[in-house]
Amino acid sequence: MINIFRKLLVPQETEYFVINHNFIIEETSSAVQRFADTAGEALPGVDARICFPELIGVENILTSIIIGQRSSFQVKGIARFTDNNHPLYFDLLVIEHENNEEQEEEERQSKLLILIEDSTEKMVMKQSLIQRANEANLLVRALEASRDYIDKVIISMGDALLVTTTLGIIKTVNQSAQLLFGYTESEIVEQPLSMIVVEETLLYQARHHYILSQEELVRELEVVCTTKTGAEIWVEFSCAAIQTELKGLYDFVYIGRDVTERKQQEIEIRRSLAREQELRDVKSRFFSMLAHEFGNPLNTVLFSTQILKEYGDEITANEKKEYLEHIQSASKHMAQLLDDVRLLSSAEAGKLKFNPTPVDLKSFCNDLVESIKISFGKNHAVCFIYRRVMSRVRLINKSYDESKKLPAMDKKLLRHILTNLLSNGIKYSPIDSNVYFELHCYDEEAIFKIKDEGIGIPIEDQEQLFESYYRAQNVGKIPGTGLGLSIVKQCVDLHGGQIEFSSETGLGTTFIVTIPYYKSKQID
Repeated sequence: MINIFRKLLVPQETEYFVINHNFIIEETSSAVQRFADTAGEALPGVDARICFPELIGVENILTSIIIGQRSSFQVKGIARFTDNNHPLYFDLLVIEHENNEEQEEEERQSKLLILIEDSTEKMVMKQSLIQRANEANLLVRALEASRDYIDKVIISMGDALLVTTTLGIIKTVNQSAQLLFGYTESEIVEQPLSMIVVEETLLYQARHHYILSQEELVRELEVVCTTKTGAEIWVEFSCAAIQTELKGLYDFVYIGRDVTERKQQEIEIRRSLAREQELRDVKSRFFSMLAHEFGNPLNTVLFSTQILKEYGDEITANEKKEYLEHIQSASKHMAQLLDDVRLLSSAEAGKLKFNPTPVDLKSFCNDLVESIKISFGKNHAVCFIYRRVMSRVRLINKSYDESKKLPAMDKKLLRHILTNLLSNGIKYSPIDSNVYFELHCYDEEAIFKIKDEGIGIPIEDQEQLFESYYRAQNVGKIPGTGLGLSIVKQCVDLHGGQIEFSSETGLGTTFIVTIPYYKSKQID
């Protein structure tokens, strides 16, 4: 570009010719012929308009210069083409020709001096500059059109687009990203990517790995993001690197798609599969329990009936009575088992009814303990402790008759709860050990505490303890259905209560059941 300007500033040689008031050439310079329209015509005595047709039509202007009304006339950029088709450009400048003062007055005539300056190189350079400027303008317009095209593509994208620096600072977001994350452009630009991406470390590692290895960036990476409202969504990102103006410095483009619905469907499918597996496990445990728990009583019934049938006349009356008691005991066991299964099925189907009535908890628990001792506790000591914790108001009001206001609970469900917990405490404890049963009555609730000195519950089994048909790994050959604690949990839930336990293998287990009083059923 500097060379072009230098060429433009170099002085150019000037040719000339002189014409009289009739436009006849009187004098020419040596090289004026090459500027004539037809070579060899620019000679003295020839009408200048023939060899320079540019003067045709401007005769009045030339005359005005001769008579002194105008100082000059100029025509620029006149073009000629040589035989080899190379362009020739020149400028014409017409001025009044100064006469020699020594000439006689009669000889003095007004003439015109026409100066010719070769402007070929200047015009070529000018045209080159114009062409380059036009090309630059075309490139600028193409770049603007391309940028406008890209901007429209980005704006119309359904997927979210974010551009960040190497450090993860957001530089650009599109409309879809703003809608997805709930931020305006001004709120999110210049903020770290971690503002919206919970697991931004994964994307940072991907960027760092690309800078070091130049390998392909991550595609379809699913991460958890947070919106402006704090909601968590799943977004699937693909990432690409863009070289900036500085070598080795990259920006990173993230294309994200909301896949929350798909992830929720996947989670629901996994849950369904887990529930299906759980149902299969429950079914397997149920049939295993049936085979085990019904097998022994049925064998007892079959064996006893066969003895009575085949040897009824040979055995004594006491032996008959003993076999009949075996049949009765086995039948009761199976009936109780069926009752437990029906109760659990009703509870799980939501058909188990809750019928609270006023109950004297102290008497109820005393009677229950005596029943447990007769049925299960021949080799164990069941210690019952009752505590009544009265409010400050009742302590002051000594005339208050506690018997006039009994708490309301479902006696049938409460019996299931306490019978299962006490019988388990006896069943899983060594002979001659103690089972402690405490009842704490408060103004609004009752707390039942059953503690044994038995085998305990392994930690790995405690989470599934209240599942149907589930039994701990350390029960060995101790009979059981795995229904008891599941029934207990259902009955406690119907009361709106809570059940919790603590246990250590080999040291025993403590269950604590808290049941609120059903106020609407209380009586005065």
